[in-house]
Parts: sequence; C-alpha cells; structure tokens
Amino acid sequence: MENFKKKFANALEVLENRELVLSIFLILIGVIFIIQLFNIQIINGASYREQAENKIVRNETVPSSRGEIYDRNGVVLATNKLTYNVELYRTKVGIEETNNAIRDLVDILVSNGDAISSSFPVNDNGDNFSQEYLDDGELREEFLKNIKLEKDATFNDVIDYYTELYAVEDYDYEDKLKIIKVKYEANQNGYSLFNGAIISKNISKNSVAQIEELKSRLYGVNIVSVPQRYYVSDTFASHIIGYVSKISTEEYKNMKDNGYTINSLIGKAGIEESMETYLKGTDGVKKVVTDSFGNVSSEQITQDAVAGNNVYLTIDYRIQQVVESSLVSCLEGLRNGSIAGKIIPQAYSGSVVVLDVETGEVLAMASYPNYNINSFVNGISTQEWNALNNDEQKPMFNRAISGTYSPGSTYKMLVGISGLESGAITTEEYINDPGIYPYAYNPKCWIYSSYMLTHGNLKLAEAIKVSCNCYFYEVGRRVGIKTIVDWAKNFGLGRKTGIELSGEASGNIAGENEETWSLGDTLSASIGQSTNLYTPLQLANYISTIANGGRLNKVSVIKSVENDITSLSITQISEFTKQFTGVDFEAKDLNISKYYIDTIKEGMYAVTTDTGGTAQFAFLDSKVEVAGKTGTAQVANGDNNAIFLGFAPYNNPKIAVVAVVEHGDQGHYLAPMVKEIINSYFDIYTTDSKTEKNQDIVNNRIEF
Repeated sequence: MENFKKKFANALEVLENRELVLSIFLILIGVIFIIQLFNIQIINGASYREQAENKIVRNETVPSSRGEIYDRNGVVLATNKLTYNVELYRTKVGIEETNNAIRDLVDILVSNGDAISSSFPVNDNGDNFSQEYLDDGELREEFLKNIKLEKDATFNDVIDYYTELYAVEDYDYEDKLKIIKVKYEANQNGYSLFNGAIISKNISKNSVAQIEELKSRLYGVNIVSVPQRYYVSDTFASHIIGYVSKISTEEYKNMKDNGYTINSLIGKAGIEESMETYLKGTDGVKKVVTDSFGNVSSEQITQDAVAGNNVYLTIDYRIQQVVESSLVSCLEGLRNGSIAGKIIPQAYSGSVVVLDVETGEVLAMASYPNYNINSFVNGISTQEWNALNNDEQKPMFNRAISGTYSPGSTYKMLVGISGLESGAITTEEYINDPGIYPYAYNPKCWIYSSYMLTHGNLKLAEAIKVSCNCYFYEVGRRVGIKTIVDWAKNFGLGRKTGIELSGEASGNIAGENEETWSLGDTLSASIGQSTNLYTPLQLANYISTIANGGRLNKVSVIKSVENDITSLSITQISEFTKQFTGVDFEAKDLNISKYYIDTIKEGMYAVTTDTGGTAQFAFLDSKVEVAGKTGTAQVANGDNNAIFLGFAPYNNPKIAVVAVVEHGDQGHYLAPMVKEIINSYFDIYTTDSKTEKNQDIVNNRIEF
C-alpha cells in the first residue's frame, strides 16, 4: 500500500510539471503527423497524385443581364434573349485528341448553320487572305511580322506556319483549316485551363444537343447560356439606341478592373455607349470543378449576377416610326420626281428632329441612311463592316447631332430678333427691297434673281413670310455681326447641346472666330449663309425657344434610369451626362419681349397660311395650324441643301420639327413631310383612348 501511494505521488508530481506534459503531447501529435504523411506520400501517394492532377478548379463568369431600353411609353426597344455560346478551354489531353475534338466541334456547328467566331484572316473560300488583308497591305504586313514571316510571304506560307505550330500535318486541307481557325481565335483570347475562349455564339438547339451527346470526346468544349442583346427592330432608332459589340483589347486593358472580361460585350454607340455604366449590370461568379478531360464534376454559384438598370428614353416609338417612314418617303419622292415635279438625283440622306417645346425632350430623331444594329451583337462580318464604312452616304453617321448645315433662311428669325432687341428696327417699320442690295458686293434678293421682281416695302413679319433677302441684308448691316453672333449664342447655336449621345458636333457661328471680316460677310451671314453651320438638333432647340416664348431648354433623350428597387434622380442623370459629354449646357430664359416673339411667330404662321407664303400650298389641308420657315442653303458641290422647320399648334405650341435633306434643292419640298409628321403627332396625342392605348402597349410589350 505504501508503495502504491509513493508511485501515485510521483505520478501527480509528473502531471504537475506542465512543461513535461506539453512536451509529451507535442511528441504524440508529431508522431501522428509523420504517420499520416507517410500514408499520403508513400503508401497512397500515387493514387492521391492522380486525383489531384485530374481535378481542375476554375471560376467562370456568370454574365449579368444587360438593362433594357424602352421608349417613353414603356415599349421595349432593346432587350435580351437567352442564347448558347460555345467556349473552349485547354485540357491535359494530347494534341491529337484536342485537334480531333476541335475538328468534330466545327463539323457539328457548320452542319447546323452556326458560324465560327474567328479573326484568322482567311476568305470565305478558304484559299487566300480575306479581302480586308488583301486590300490593306499594312495590315497584312503587320500580321506577317507578328508571326516572323517575310512581308512577301504567301497565304500558303502562313498555312504552313500554323500547320507546324498547331501540329495538324496529318489532316487534309479542309480539316486543317478548321483547326487552325479555332486555335488561332482561342489563343488570341488567351484560353487556358482556367480561361475559356468563345468559339461560336448563339448556336442552334441542334448544335447544343449534338455537342452534349458527344461531350465525352469533345475535350475542353463547354456550352454556356448567356443573355444576348436583342434589338426589337434591326434599324429602328439605330442612331439613338446604338449597339453593343465585343470589347476590344484596348478597352479591356482600360476596363478590366471594372468587372469586364475579354469576352464582355460593351456599348459602342448611342445610348448603349453613353449609359454603359448603368446598363451593364454586375457579372456573377461560378466555381466549376472538372477533370483533366474538361468534364464538369460540380458547379457552385459563389456570387450572384445582378442585372443592369433599365433606361427609358424620351422618344415615342409611334412618332419615331412616322418620322422614319416619312423621311424615307420624302427622299424617294425627291429622287423620282413625285414631290418637286423634277428629279432631284442626289437626295439620298437627311434627318428629322421632333422636340417637346416645353421640356426640350426629344420625341423623335431620325437620321437616314440608317443601319442594322443587330448585326453587331455576334460580331459583324467583314463584308458588312466594309460595306458600311465604304458607303458614300455614311449610314452610321448621325446627321441629327453630328451633321452641320448652313441654316439658310431659317436664320432670318434670329436676325430679326437681334434687330428688334437692339433697337435697329421696329415691328412696324417698312424696309424696301430694291432687288439688288446697294452695299458691299451688291447681293440680290432671290425673287429678283428668279423673276426680276422685288418684294417692295415690307415689315418684319411680311419679310419672314416671303423670305426677303434684302430686308435681312439691311437688318444685318444695321446691327452688325457681333450682335448677331451674341444672339446665336443665346439660342444655343454653335454650341453642343449636351444630349446624352457621343459624336455631337459644335457647329460654327459665322463671324465669331474669323480673323478677317467684311460687310459682305455680314450680309451673307444675315441670311444664314457664310460660315454658319448648325446641327438639326441645335436648329430644333432654336425654333423651340421661339415657340415657347423665349425659354432655351436643355435637350434630352433620356427620361429615366431605373431598376427593380430604385431610380436615378434627374440631378444624378444630369451630372452623369455632363461627365460623359463634357458639356454643361445651361437652360435659361432669354427675356425676349413677348411682342417681338409674337411678331416673329406671326411671320412664320404666314409662311404656311398666307398667299405668297413660301410653304402655303403644302399646308392647305393641315389638321392643325402650323408656323414654319423654309430654308435653302447653297453648298460647294451639287444641289442645295433643303431645310424646313416649324412648330404647332400656332396658338399653343407643343412640338417643334426640323427637317434637313442634303442636296434636297428647295426647303419647301420638305413641307409636306413635316405636315405629315405634325398631323400624325396630334392624331396620336389627341385620341380619346390615349391612356388606354399606352397602357395596352406597356402590358403587351408591342413590337414592330
């Protein structure tokens, strides 16, 4: 018993020695680790190594849905549809297996009419460089330089180079080319074990089914469902909506930290470009585990995708439709002689802008020729891109905001206001038209040049009605160019409006920046010639200012920006667009005498209603009273440009319309088109079932 007590006491003494206990514990843990490592590395090492090598974990992007674009009534103009893309990842299988998989993949896609996405410079026949490379020697030379071939290397030399690089010597020419095109595209997009390259977009359901069926031997091939941009109409409002296309290498370098991938689509023009920040949304992330053959064993969403904001435009799709069809009909009518009674052969292009005179909102804005915005979503073909860029009529050029034109006689109202406000003339003063103005270079009135007649003694309103050049020569001489320039600035001319689109032109105010100037220049500027150059949008805002009594508006094509939870305030939208456009346009009251404004309006009303008015005949059966002004502007080559602007109703203006046709010959030829647009506007907006109709449009998402 005594011996047991002694041993127990010794044991307690040992346990009370904490350092000794801790040392024993650590030794035991170490022994366990050593045994486990021996088991992993020695006993089962080969098995574990094989499992690790066959297991690949990667993060894939889950594309977010791009925000939709609507008109002011909630009619969808740009949306998304679910499509399937084919991606290619590197795998750990051999080169021959990879090449066979690519060949078989291409065969499936081609058999179902699905296009291969490849920038490899080969033509449709597969027997030479693409036309782009044949036409552009520098482009071909740069391509050859990058692969270390001489600049005189042939297409066959290039094929031989890639045949060796991609180890496709044992394939026939057709299969060889299939593999080269796909591998070239994949390498251009940095494909790897963890990064996939898009090989084909928007593939057919047949291709999806066949690829899934053969998935076990189509190594590295992955089908992903993505929301793809879709425009309800190919060409409708194309210059306003714009388009998305694949991000360029340079854009990716600059924007990859903002959530973009090398395969992202990005807005390139129109609202798609200007509102990219809000439309884009936030991509999600998916964790994918595959084996060495690329077969997926598990997937897990680690970050949900968040859809982009929806953008509502100020345009009304119904008015936009009328404007676009009326413009096309007008151009065709001018060319075939049905409008002017003679053929005007160069009338191929033009633009129309419709503004709400109270708010400055763009109700419609058309530029023609237009272009197919859906062509860009999956990557526009080289042939179509070249056709667009080589077209002399420049279909991608937005004439409404980027085209600048001499305003011609539509400038005379501004000159009249400058004369009234400066006190150089009065509304009741008569000024004589001598036919040949006796100052400077002795310019002639148009009626004298055409008929050897004069307009006689005229008041301001009458001078506007008959568009008397000599009257406004005299006003310009009295007030001087500086006063005219100041009033042009007041009306927002010669300055960007800050509309939420890229590519807007500033235009030019005659007499503002010229180093030398003469009285003759002032006379020319006074009737809208000289170096006066303004966009149709600027002219629309100018005439809206007259229509609403002298308040210059800030024009806009964006109504609101919203998502499921919040919407941006007008202030937020305004601040963002200022940053995007770099323009801080100030809306302001010009404080023009109401009496003077009414006199100008009276003259414009007489243009469309009184005998002798330059557009009287066109408006004889108009449903509403319209005030307007014709303009004919000389150009260096070809027929004159034709301009017509107006507002309606005369006594309570709601809308202003400006139409410009390049080489349209005479401004009054455009009056019937403007009348049709104005009549259609009031047909739409005065119907008793307006509210019901709009609600039906929203609920049923009517498409055109």
